[in-house]
This record gives sequence, C-alpha cells and structure tokens, in this order.
Amino acid sequence: MNWKQSQFTWQRHFSLLGLLVLWGMCCGSPVLAQAARPIAYWGFGQEESTPLESHGGVHRDVPGPRPDVYPDFTPDNTAVRLDGKGARFTFDDPGENSPFDFTNGDAITLEAWVRITQINEGDNVYIVGKGRTGNPRFAKDNQNWALRLRRLDGRINISFLFSSVLPNQARPQGESNWHRWTSDRGFKQGDEWHHVAIAYRFGEPESIVGVIDGTEVSGQWDAGGPTRNPPTVDNDAIWIGSALGGSPSNSLRGDLDEVAIYRTAVPAETLKSRYRGPQQSLTVLPLPEEMPELGSLAPGVVQVTLHEGMPTHFRWLNEGESVSEPRVSWQTESFLLDGVPQKYDDWGIRESWNGPVLVRMAADVSLTPGTHRFLMRVRGLSRLWVNGQLVARGKPMVGSQNGFEPITPPTPAPKPGLRIARHRQQEVFGEARIESAEKTRIVLEMIVGGRDFRVDPGEACVAIETADGAAFQLLHPAGGQLLLTDPIVTSLLATGQQEMMILNDQRRRLAALSQNSFWDKRHQIARDWVKQHPAPAVPAHTNAQHPIDAFLAAKIQLALEATAQTPPDEVQLFHRNVLPILRDHCFRCHGDKVQGGLRLDTAEAAKKGGDSGLPAIHARSLEESELIRRVRSTSPEERMPPGGDGLTAAQIAILEDWIGRGAPWPAVPVSAEMVELSPLSDDATFLRRVYLDTVGVIPTAREARDFQRESSPEKRLHVIDRLLADDRWADHWTGYWLDVLAENPTLINASLNTTGPFRWFVYDSLRDNKPFDRFVTELILMRGSAHEGGSAGFGIAANNDSPLAAKGQILAGAFQGMELQCARCHDSPYHSTTQRDLYSLAAMLARKPLTVPASSRVPSAFFENQLRHSLIQVTLKPGEPVSPLWPFAEQTGSVDDASLRELLREPDDTREKLAALITSPRNQRFAEVIVNRVWRRLIGSGLVDSPDDWEGKTASHPDLLKWLARDFVAHGYDLKHLSRQILTSQLYQRQARTSPAPGSAELQFFVAPERRRMSAEQLVDSLLVAVGKPMDVEEMTFAPEGGTRSEYRQTLGVPDRAWKFTSLGNERDRPSLSLPRARALADILEAFGWDGARQSPRTDREVDPNVLQAGVLQNSDASVLLTRVTEGSGLSEIALQAGTPEELVDQLYWSILNRPPRNEERTLLASLLAEGFPRRLLPESEWKLPQPVEPLPVVTWSNHVQPEANSIAVLMEQRARGGPPADPRFRPEWREAYEDASWSLLNLSEFVWIP
Repeated sequence: MNWKQSQFTWQRHFSLLGLLVLWGMCCGSPVLAQAARPIAYWGFGQEESTPLESHGGVHRDVPGPRPDVYPDFTPDNTAVRLDGKGARFTFDDPGENSPFDFTNGDAITLEAWVRITQINEGDNVYIVGKGRTGNPRFAKDNQNWALRLRRLDGRINISFLFSSVLPNQARPQGESNWHRWTSDRGFKQGDEWHHVAIAYRFGEPESIVGVIDGTEVSGQWDAGGPTRNPPTVDNDAIWIGSALGGSPSNSLRGDLDEVAIYRTAVPAETLKSRYRGPQQSLTVLPLPEEMPELGSLAPGVVQVTLHEGMPTHFRWLNEGESVSEPRVSWQTESFLLDGVPQKYDDWGIRESWNGPVLVRMAADVSLTPGTHRFLMRVRGLSRLWVNGQLVARGKPMVGSQNGFEPITPPTPAPKPGLRIARHRQQEVFGEARIESAEKTRIVLEMIVGGRDFRVDPGEACVAIETADGAAFQLLHPAGGQLLLTDPIVTSLLATGQQEMMILNDQRRRLAALSQNSFWDKRHQIARDWVKQHPAPAVPAHTNAQHPIDAFLAAKIQLALEATAQTPPDEVQLFHRNVLPILRDHCFRCHGDKVQGGLRLDTAEAAKKGGDSGLPAIHARSLEESELIRRVRSTSPEERMPPGGDGLTAAQIAILEDWIGRGAPWPAVPVSAEMVELSPLSDDATFLRRVYLDTVGVIPTAREARDFQRESSPEKRLHVIDRLLADDRWADHWTGYWLDVLAENPTLINASLNTTGPFRWFVYDSLRDNKPFDRFVTELILMRGSAHEGGSAGFGIAANNDSPLAAKGQILAGAFQGMELQCARCHDSPYHSTTQRDLYSLAAMLARKPLTVPASSRVPSAFFENQLRHSLIQVTLKPGEPVSPLWPFAEQTGSVDDASLRELLREPDDTREKLAALITSPRNQRFAEVIVNRVWRRLIGSGLVDSPDDWEGKTASHPDLLKWLARDFVAHGYDLKHLSRQILTSQLYQRQARTSPAPGSAELQFFVAPERRRMSAEQLVDSLLVAVGKPMDVEEMTFAPEGGTRSEYRQTLGVPDRAWKFTSLGNERDRPSLSLPRARALADILEAFGWDGARQSPRTDREVDPNVLQAGVLQNSDASVLLTRVTEGSGLSEIALQAGTPEELVDQLYWSILNRPPRNEERTLLASLLAEGFPRRLLPESEWKLPQPVEPLPVVTWSNHVQPEANSIAVLMEQRARGGPPADPRFRPEWREAYEDASWSLLNLSEFVWIP
C-alpha cells in the first residue's frame, strides 16, 4: 500500500517530514487500531517540511519507487539516500509512556521500502530503531526495537532486534540480553526496490511475522533465542538509517522510502499486499543431498579432510556452489575428533581458517548384516551417511549470548556407564539397515565454525550400539571394541592430540621452508660479516680447555697481577675516600645513566668529559676540572649533584686532594680468596640443574638413577645434547619470552595492554629452533592471526592510546638493551633517549608518521614556575609528526643505508626495515643482548648486569661477550648452540654459591654460578613430575562451546605445562566464571612471582621469600592434592612396587630430590613407613571404590549471569577441593603416613632451589 496515495491524508494534519504521531494510539484507540494506522510515517516527499534532524551524508529528492515498475507510486515519487557512513535522521522520544515505548503485550509493526547500494557480509544495518544510539545519558545496550537488514550468505535478510530485562534481577553493567530474529530468506543486492516488514507482539516470540516483497518469510531467533521477558524501555531517540553513534557497519548505504511504525500487529496478508513490483525469487534451490563420492579409502583408518570457505554455517550447498579442494588431510583411528589441524600462512605462522569449514570423516567399516543404531555427536550442521543413506542430521550452531542464555542440564548418558556428550554437543540417533557382509561406507560431514564462531568441532564422534544393546562403541574400521566410556575416550583423545601436534609440526615446518633461501642468504651475509670483524682471540695463557673458562681465567689472572703492582696507600685513598663520594652522588646520572653524555664511573670517561667537551677531571688541575667547578657552584642551575645541599666541604676537599695527586684510579684490590673457583658439582646436582635449565622440569627417578650409573666420561655432554634436542626446551623458554615481550591475552573483556595470544608463535618458533634473528623479524612483522596465535597478536595493546609506541618500548628493551619507558611522555631524564626516538620506532612499526597523543604528553603547565631547570624535558613539539626513521645508529652500529637492502624483501616497508636494523649483524648490540639474556638465565648473573637497560653499563668480560656474540651470529643465531656453549663450560657445572652482588663489573669474576630458586613454572611442573601426576586442570576458556569468535572469547587450550596458564583474575567480578582446579595451581604460580596479566614487559620477577610461598606449598588445596596417593599416580606405583620401607624411601628421594637419601634421612622416614608396611594393601574385597559423581551443568560466558550459575560454581569449587579419590588399594592409615612423608620432602627448601 502507498501511504502517499492513501485515503488518510496525513499530510494535512501533520507536517514533520511526513511524520504522523497519533497520541490516541497510546491509549489504544479501537478505531485507529482496527484501521492499522501508523503512529509514525516518513514518506520523504518533495513538498514536505523537514523539522527532523538529519546528520551526515543525507541526500533528499532522489527518485523513489516509481511506475511502471512499481505501479502503486506516483511518477514523481522521491526518497532519501544515505551514504552509509553514519548518515541518519533522528527524532527525539516525546517522553515517558510515549507511543514509541513498547513493552510486553504491545504489538509493533515496522515496514519500509529500501534499495541497497552496498552491504558487507554479516553486517547489520538499521532501517529504523529506538535506543542504542550511543547517547551517554542512557544505557549502552538499550534497544527497545529495531528493523534491520542483515547480509547472510550473499542475501539481504530482514532482522528484528531488541534487548530484554530479566525480572527481579539487576543487569550487570555493560551487559544486555539481546534477542535477534533473522529471516531465512532474503533478496539480492541490486538496483531494485524492496518492501520489508516485521510484525511482533512482545512477550510472544512465536508471534513474529516477516514479509519481503509480498512473500511471508520464516526465520530464526539466531542470537539470544526467544524470550518472554519484557524489552528495554527508556526515553532514548528514534533513529532512521543508523545506530551506535553512526557506526558505518550499522549504517544503511542506499535509498529509503515509506518508513512506518504501528502499535498493532498488521496482518501478514495486509503486509504482503503492499508490494507490487518485480517478482524476484527469494529462494535459491539447494543441491540434492547425496553422500559424497570419495573413491577408495585406506583400509583400517578414518580418512579426515578439511575444506575451507563454506558459504555459511546454517545450510548445505546451493545450486552453483561446490566444496573446495581439501586444505589438509589426515587419518585417525576412529570416528572421534576434538580439534582440527592448525592453519599456517606461507611462512609457517599461525593463521585463521576461512570459516566455516567442512570436515569430512570417512571409512569403510565391517558391520554385520541387519539393522544398526547409530549415535552422532556434533556441534553444528552435520550429516551422517551409511552406504549412501542419510541416517542422522545435526542442526546449525547458534550464537552465544552475553550471560543470559538458559543453563542447560547435562545430557544423560545414552547407556549406563557411558561418556556423556560435552556441553553444546548435539546427540542424534539414527538407524540403518546393512544388507550384506561387505564393507560399509560411513561418512560424517560437519560444518565447523563460521563468521561468528570459532573453528572448533567440540568432541565429535560416531558410535554404534553393541549387539546386546547394552552400550555404544566408537566406529573403528580396524576392528576391535572401543566402548564409549570415559577412560577409553580420554586415552584416544590424548593419542589424537599427540598425532595432531606431529601433523602440525610437519605442516608448519614445510610451510616455513618457503623462506629458507632468504634466510640462508642472510645468514651467509652474517657469517661474512663475522669473518670481517673477528671475535677477540680466546686467551691461550690459561689452563682452561673451554673458551668461556679461558676468558674467565684470564681476567682473574690480570686482576691478581694488577693488585700486586698497585701501591696500598693509593688503593686506600681512592676506594675508601673518593669512590664512595662518586658512587653515592654522581653515578646515578653519570654512571648507570649517561646524562649530558658524561660518565664518571671510569677514569677514561671522566677525563674525556661529556657533551660540553670539557673534561670532568683534569689530572693535577683543579681549575680545568669541570667536576670541581660544578660541585663548588652556588647556582641552582649549575651545581652538582642537583637537589639537596650538595657535597659537604669535607667531601669537596677529598676530591680536590685526589685530583691534585693526579686523580689515580687504581683497580680494586683482589685477593686469591675472592677469585677461588668453586669445585665441580656432583652428577646428581648437575643433572637436576641441567634438566631445569633446558626442559624446565626435574628428571624422573629413572632418568636420575640411569645417569648416576652411567660411567662414560662424556655422559654430561651426551645428556646436554639430548636435552637440547628435547621438545620440552620450548616449554621451558616460552614463559621467559612471554614476560619479556609482555604477552597478555585475556579470557574475558579486554583491558589495558591486552594482547593477542602470540604465545603460540613464540612456542612454535622455539619448538622449531627457529634462528633468533628470524624469530624477531617475524615478530616485528606481526603476521598471521592476531587472535589465534600468530605474531600479529604482538601488535595489539588494548585500551592504549599509542599501542605501537608500547611495542617499540618492548622491542627496544628486549633486543637492544634500551629503556624507553620514560620516553613515552617526555625525554628520558636519566638516559640519552628522547620521546622522538620512541615515536620514530612506533612510526616504523606503523609504516607512517605518527604524532604523540595528548594523553601521552606532559602538560605545559608542569614546566611553569620551576625553581630550577627540570630534569624532565619535552623536545618534541605538540602535534609534530614523527617520521619513521631509525634513531639508534650510533648506539648499535646498525645504519639505514644502501647496504641494508640485501637484508630486505620489501625495501620500502619501514616495519621490515626496523626488523632488519635490529637483527642485522652490524647491530652488535642485538647479538650481545641475547647472549647476555641466555647467560644470565643459566648462570644467575649477567655479563652486563641489566638485561634490558645497558646505558651506562659495562660488561664484566667484554671480550667474552663479544666472542659469544660473534659465535652466536656465525652459527645462525642458534639459541641452542649458544646454550650449549654455556652448559658445557666448567663454570656452569661448578657448585653454585649464594654471593652478594659485586660492587662493579670490574669485580665480577664468575668463580661459580649463582644459586637460583626455581621459577614459578619450573616449580609447578616439577611438583607434578615428582609425584607422577598429569596437570589435571580445566580448559583455559570461558567459551568452551565456541559460539563466539576468538577475537572476543578465545581458548588457550588445556594446559599441560605451567606457561600455558593465563590470568584467572575474573572471579572477583564474575564469581560464576571460575576454573577452580586451575586456580589451585595458579595460586602457587602467583606466590612464586608469576603474573598472567603482563601489562608491562619484565625480565626479573620478585624472588624474595615470603610467608605466602611457604603457606601455599604446605597448606593450600594444591599441596594436599599433589601428595594424595591416587590410582595411577607415581606415588601410588612406587608404593606398590617397593619391597621394603627402605626401598620406598630411596625411590621417594630419587623421585622428589633426584638423589639418594643420606643414612640418617633413610632411617628417619623408613621408621615412619615401616609401621603397617607389610599390610599396606587391602584385599580386593575391602576396596571402597569411588562412586561416580553427578555431572554439573556447565557455566560459560553465555550463561554466567543466570541466578543458578553462582551455585554451580560453588559446587565446582567444592569438588575441586575434594580432588580425585585416594587409591582404594591402600589402607587409609598407612597411606596417610606415606602422604605425610611425601609432603615433607616436597616442602624441603632443597626442592625449590636449583642446585
């Protein structure tokens, strides 16, 4: 119906751009309701006045629907055109209880004519809606009602949206309960006009009616599901053509006409009669359903293929569409699948699948003739074929809600004792008749993931009922019985995950080969550079056989010789009187830092002077010594040190006397006792240390005993090489680099400096032993998936006003030893670096000039009325663009010149140029910083004291540092080669000591490695190795159903090592979202310095002991559960196998401390365990087998706001505290004494210290 030609001449009475507001409708006028008159109507005619407020690109008087194509309109009919960039009309709500406020029991009809110029797949654009405007005076998600268009699967569907309020429950801030209905059919984008309409009565979700071009269309409540709860109502405005403050993705791009709103449900037939125009089909015919023809299959295995780019997650193929070629194929043992292979880009970096994907599982299985009953468990749209017969279907996956989804009870087991379906897995049964004894072709097709879903199949399987009807068994083409029970499925899944890791390793490494020729060329360039710039020669005048030990011995020898040649009175004058003054008052700015280009911590630097060119110290000349002039000065601008009262007259006199004597600067006297070498460690100590330093865990009892028994003189070299080749090397080092690079993923909402989970890029790189210059380059280039493990995740810094400046700071500290934190807002007061330096790096990362945001500038008012010159300077002008230029040529030796091009693929890419400038062999700082980091982690102290701030620092052994750095570069930046050099030295293998830090680099001799405490990750992982238990914790996610994109709700998998944890700090805000088993281990990690929320980079954690550490090991839930003797645990097995209490004590010591007990230790514990030892095992008739517990409903992000969610979380925590049952084979009283003995060994300080 054309309202412009209607019998109701609305324009005569109202002139608001064709707007009709009939207040009587609010009172339910039966006459108006019966006539289905609109309460608001916008015709957009030429003659109409325009009191409505327009915003943005609104173009009037464009041709609307006109005859002959649309005969119900006048020849001069006009419409409006919106540019899709926030263009809109707005109309204020008249106030409380206005005609535009709808609640339960109210009916609404919305209709319009549209012509769409462009709409992107998945976008939701507004025709008209009330609320959700972005007005800060109202709640963020306050949609009362909205008619929208949504592009799905290439078609433009109609959509109705509102948010509801739960009765008698306050809505958590920032959350809403959304309900969206979307039609199953739609029209194609083009030049045609289309009539669209929705009718609905709030509180009655089944009342929804949709009409497109005279055709009634069905649909689904595809987000939030149907509800009978009332909608959100407030006084927010009505907007036409946009929402959310003008968000482009929600803005209509095209033409609009005849928009009307009714307070009644206009009958479908009436709405259908509105349209007379071209009769385009809203339906695309689906392809006939047929079992895919897969040809011959390998016998005895299930063939699995993955096909990318399916059109949508909610249907199968239509005419003209086809399945893409498999992107990856693999084989499994049975029809059981809980994941898909990882996708990698052509560099071997994690990428996201182009979802939805089709996963096919197919096999030829031997089945007996007759009728069989099948069980299919799937997450989304699926089909199970048996010899061409369609036996079972799975429904399309639906999106997750933000907390308000109903909590669903666990699916009952299909038969007693069988495994239940996982949360949100559909369980579908079907029957098929097998006619012959020939092989039966079974094919399972699953649509996995989608535009708004994670590509995750859940725990999918196909099972068949056993002949006796008592159970189901997994379909298994090789024969044999695999019952659908927890133990069997758990074991199969573990095997499958190992096979998937092997497959991923192969595919990733194959993809990475594509870049090998480039990196081979770069490494040859690096080797050539090393030849042209050889390392210092290894000292030949020492008895040391290892290069590291030779450099160390040479320094000791020189120090002893220098001490013997220095007069004692000269030593006493300088080191007792002069040096303390310089150290206490000068070195902060002119030693550790280099303020004004001046250093005063060496004689050479002090005599050279700083930026002024004046020598700070001129031997025997007080007048020419700038130091004396400055300490004597009474001017606040000149006097040094700044602040306070300056030096005393006595201190100045000491300095003057010293300079008058010629300013002698003798070396620190060294005694033979100070440089006495620590003896070599015994085998047990060495083995425990080298395991912890390479694979991050203690050895098992068998490994420790085997090493002790081995007699080869090369056995230490052999174990070093074996451990360096162990994949667990990556597990040990990943956590370190996550701290240094500030990886900070979140399981909940983004917060300050949240990043993507680039942990997987780090882990994959270490697992592949990727050359470190390549690793850093690929990190800086930020490739792959930002939210599923690519290095692009490093580039994210949520809620940060200048995220790439934050990344520049991290890169400088991690790989260049430059501290740029202060340069974020101003020039560094104690460093030579400036704010421009940092933003130059950020601009290189951004590939364009950048300006400093106002929030990162020191206000000009700060510098007003300063009593003296401020240490803080801002040399970068407000709003000044900073170009992408390399600022650190002088500090690093790496220059942006023509020679750099041979290290680049894209010479004009400033981000790649930054990577090359950092990793170039000419950048000597890069290799030396990495050498120092590895040395420091293995020895305990660095060759340069600070790992990430080298300004003003001196290496204790500069020649050794250069030698190791050159060796590192010459061997392709191989971290394992570098580590081997250190691990095979006598220094590393000596007995560790706890020594005070030397006063200077000059006094660092490395006569022994430092005694170190285990890291938090080493401790937790080693506790589990010691007691022989796996890491039994929950998946690191609050969205296990995969109903949301990884960008918003990700999974970090189920940890098997401690580095795979992340922050669990959400419980305070949302107690229903808890992972209690993970929390128990996280408590230990946090007590020992780990923090999963890494908002800033750090190398060093808090290592000082505190009472929480002792408490968490002695009295926490985890400490009790770790030492509980459970069936299948290591503690249980050694107690079963021990023949005597003494044997058991020996095995406990080897398992926990990796050494034999001393005689007094063996006697003490054996006497405790001897009582009842012969009768420690119960007869089988007395075993009290644990009863299975009822499964609890699963609480996720989708349903965590429901009232019962907190109660479920409490039960989960209670069960987690209870832990697994004790092994029923042991007498409880003896078992408890044995657990006490194990507990006592785990709580020895010896356990937590690296020997």
